[in-house]
Amino acid sequence: MKAAALLACTAALVAGLPAAHAACVTAESGGSLGTASSFRVRQGPAVSTSAQFTLGCGGIVLSALGTPTVRAKITSPTTGLTLKNGARQIPYRITDLGGASYTQGLLIINASGAAVLGLLSNNTASLPLRIATTLGANVPAGTYTDTITVNWEYANLCEGLLGLGNICVGTPRNGNVDRTLTVQLVVTNDCAITAPDLHFGSAPLPGAFSSVTQNLTLTCTQGLNYTVGITAGAAPQGGRRYMTSGGNRLAYDIFRPGGGVWGTEGAARVAGTGVADGLTPQTLPYTATIYPDQPAVPPGLYQDSLQVEVQF
Repeated sequence: MKAAALLACTAALVAGLPAAHAACVTAESGGSLGTASSFRVRQGPAVSTSAQFTLGCGGIVLSALGTPTVRAKITSPTTGLTLKNGARQIPYRITDLGGASYTQGLLIINASGAAVLGLLSNNTASLPLRIATTLGANVPAGTYTDTITVNWEYANLCEGLLGLGNICVGTPRNGNVDRTLTVQLVVTNDCAITAPDLHFGSAPLPGAFSSVTQNLTLTCTQGLNYTVGITAGAAPQGGRRYMTSGGNRLAYDIFRPGGGVWGTEGAARVAGTGVADGLTPQTLPYTATIYPDQPAVPPGLYQDSLQVEVQF
């Protein structure tokens, strides 16, 4: 008799895509608060923006590596937040998109097991933030910055394929990384100008009008040096300003403290009374006079319009 033996041969074929080799990557976007004047920073409305931290992993499947986890938490302080420019500070806060405040170290994303697949359904987990200034800061112009740090922790993820026994034959992913986002606000100079209307009253002749003394009042950004000009009006001629009534003209002018017509060029401008502090109004007086050396004009309501301009 001939002995015969049966030799059994087995092979396992795992179908699927080739294993991916790109590591999980982290990224940040947003955080710029743009540009705002010092008055808006102090008085409002608050300057706000959005930002986002993201974790991206491709082709994630669950395996027998261990319990899959993805966690994210803000590790930088979340109270007493300030945007800084040297010793100058602007308070701000970070919240979720619904307005709830975040707590330092709290696990904002904490997914494990099958929940990881839901979290990474598009191969990306995101942590969105809302950033907004807090009112009240009286600061000079400049660029103010701060950083927010988020820690990502991910473990026991399989990127690629599973073999027999749900063992990862792709690329196992584990990591613990801190990521930072810069928050930035550019504060610009600004001035609030109070310029009351000027009324000469009534008189029968140009020489019968009395001069009027009034003030311009300016409150400007802290640390600002500035000069103030007053435009020549709608109908200047021969170095004088004119009010008009139809086709009739009545010459007048506005004079700086110490004399001289207040204008917009060079020495005709008037400097502020000192370096602005952002809070205290500065008063600049002027005298307005209707020139008495002009012929009589027909009765009527004579008007002109001027602009007060600040240069810094």
